[in-house]
Amino acid sequence: MIANFTVSNFRSIKDEQTFSFYAETPGTHLVENVTYPADDKIGVLKSVGLYGANASGKSNLLLAFEALRYIIMNSGDLKEGDVISCYEPYLLSKDTKSSPIRFEVEFFVPNEESSPSKALRYRYCVAFFERKIVEESLFFYPSSQQAMLFNRGVEDSWQTVTFGSLYKGGKKRLPFFANNAYLSKAGDSADTPQMIRDVYNYFRKEFIHIGANEHKHKLNWLKDDELVKKVAKLLSFVDTGISNIRVQERTDAEDELKFLYGILPDGFPENIKQQFMEDRKYKSLFLHLTDTGDNELFEEKEESAGTRKLFNLAPLIIETLSKGGVLIMDELDNSMHPFMAELIIKLFNDTHINKGNAQLIFSTHNINLMSSELLRRDQIWFTEKQQSATRFYSLDDFDKKKVKPQSPFNQWYAEGRFGAIPAINYQGIVELFNAAGMDNAQKEK
Repeated sequence: MIANFTVSNFRSIKDEQTFSFYAETPGTHLVENVTYPADDKIGVLKSVGLYGANASGKSNLLLAFEALRYIIMNSGDLKEGDVISCYEPYLLSKDTKSSPIRFEVEFFVPNEESSPSKALRYRYCVAFFERKIVEESLFFYPSSQQAMLFNRGVEDSWQTVTFGSLYKGGKKRLPFFANNAYLSKAGDSADTPQMIRDVYNYFRKEFIHIGANEHKHKLNWLKDDELVKKVAKLLSFVDTGISNIRVQERTDAEDELKFLYGILPDGFPENIKQQFMEDRKYKSLFLHLTDTGDNELFEEKEESAGTRKLFNLAPLIIETLSKGGVLIMDELDNSMHPFMAELIIKLFNDTHINKGNAQLIFSTHNINLMSSELLRRDQIWFTEKQQSATRFYSLDDFDKKKVKPQSPFNQWYAEGRFGAIPAINYQGIVELFNAAGMDNAQKEK
């Protein structure tokens, strides 16, 4: 689970700010929305929603998670001198456009060796330029006090990285280039300490980011009969009209695979290529009951956009809830009925369903989801632009004597009490259209 995420100098985010998932004061309102991954007094929110005007920075804040994952997962594959592609600094200030991006994340990883129900808390920090990582460190909390696992400073090479005394159980010192994260190199090596591989694999396996217009699905899941049955049941329970799902091998699979093989770039990882190939071999058909009780088969393209989105999301949601991962969704309710978006939030907040400390982080424009019956104050965050830079803040930052747990959050937000709404110059728009109309009239004369 993510507990804190601090970002500076990334896209529209200029100054250092922290996106926090800690339940600092659990209180009595919706206490089931809080979990305790380390089996102690540290509460973490199961879901967090992000609101703000268009171009206020919501997507950029969520993309920062993806950039962090890129550093951890992919920077170790870069050759010497290659560009770190997620280096996208704040460009509207001469002080930042040539400065490093900084990420710091505090998170919990399940500790399978000691107790699957008790997670270990970590803190990872990284700062980087276009072609060089200048700072990197990883700490963990064996007790209330943190202990260093490794630390890499601006002048350090792979030969001078500092290691903590508790970082043991395998090979520690590995060669890396200046643009490689040590965590990326060490986490993908079989002979390194288990702790480093646990952290690496957490971000590799349990971290899913879905962009606003991105169509992402779980590869090869149609071969999992039990998962197909669960998805079919879920779709039948939400009034899609689908009674079941049938999986069928594509008749044009060979031609499709030849085409796919031809467009993949040279050097594309063979194992990923094979996964794509296998994924394209099968298609799903949806059974709908007719008025005579028979079944009519529909292809995926014949279903509504909302049904297709839920169909592709369902395996990811089910897997995340069962394994305890982090699902990040930009524009949660895009092409989806508000009730479906509310359902997804409820699933993550439900103690009886979310038993593995899974976490949902989402953005939305749907103010109906900003309900005191669904979300706590600390689960609602806002983004807005100040002098062209993104600022993010929580509803929990407001005066608690005025904004109470049962206050009408959505109504007050619509009234502009919390900010983070678009500033629309209606008079300017009227004058623009009138001017355009006058110009057209003069042209016609």
